[in-house]
Amino acid sequence: MRTLALPLLLLAGSSLLAQSPTLNGGLQAGFNFPVGDFADKKEAGYYVGANGGLGLHFGGHLDFNFTSNHQLRLILNVNGFASKEQTILGNTQQNTFSVAQFGGDYVFNLESPSRGGYFLVGLNVNKVKATYELAGYPDVEANQSGRMGVRVGGGYTFNRVFSLEGHLNSVSVEKTGADGLGMDSLTWLSVSAVFRFGR
Repeated sequence: MRTLALPLLLLAGSSLLAQSPTLNGGLQAGFNFPVGDFADKKEAGYYVGANGGLGLHFGGHLDFNFTSNHQLRLILNVNGFASKEQTILGNTQQNTFSVAQFGGDYVFNLESPSRGGYFLVGLNVNKVKATYELAGYPDVEANQSGRMGVRVGGGYTFNRVFSLEGHLNSVSVEKTGADGLGMDSLTWLSVSAVFRFGR
């Protein structure tokens, strides 16, 4: 059922395209803060996630503005995380994660697309790569593709070009198996500077 969620969202958005929306694009970049298991989960006394490390993200988006309040936003983001270092058997170890994200957000503008607050909720498909680096040993990698994610958040648009935005992301991942990550989801808070063009 989850695998149908994104196509259904995109299909609903495409049916709205018949209403002759205005289009604009943009870029976003900012910081990611891991939370929950992604921030502090341990196995055998050692961190398996981002261990409180700070992350970064950047990407682009395309906005379909149907009315002054209703908007569909397609997003493409690249997220990166590096854990704080920890010591395992006397050797330095660090976990790094990358999450490539494609999806769609429904955006509700309280005033207009060019000014005021807004809320968003979205679905996305993610490609996750985890690399575990232990000094003196070969790196171990885990790759998971097609992982479904959700995000909710909001922001404030200061003018037709610039917004500040925050959202909570959660991506469902496989916990066990050859490419298991030792947790059920990767969850993080994002703070973004959003730049829009063509309004």
